[in-house]
Amino acid sequence: MHEEIDWRRLAFTARMTPDAYREFCWGSQLPMVASGYGLLLGYGAADGRLVTAVLEDVEYARLLVQSPGVTVPREKITKVLSDWPNLDPEAESVWS
Repeated sequence: MHEEIDWRRLAFTARMTPDAYREFCWGSQLPMVASGYGLLLGYGAADGRLVTAVLEDVEYARLLVQSPGVTVPREKITKVLSDWPNLDPEAESVWS
C-alpha cells in the first residue's frame, strides 16, 4: 500500500525520447509498455517531500491535467518513486 500523497496540483503530461523512456524504465525498475506511463508529482502527506507516482493508465493521467483538485485513488498508482526524472530532451540522463 502506498503512503498518503497529495497529487492534486501537480499533474501534467510529458513526452520522452525512446532512449530516455528505456532509461526511465530501467532506473525505476518498470517494464517497458507500448502505451508508456503517466507521471504525477506530489507531496508526501507525512513529511512534505516531493515524490513521483507512476500510473499505467496514461489517459487517466492526462485527464488529471484538466481536472485540478481530483484525489487519485491508491489503486491507480503503479509505483511511487522518490525522485522525479529529468524530462529535458537535452539532458544527458533521465536520472541526472
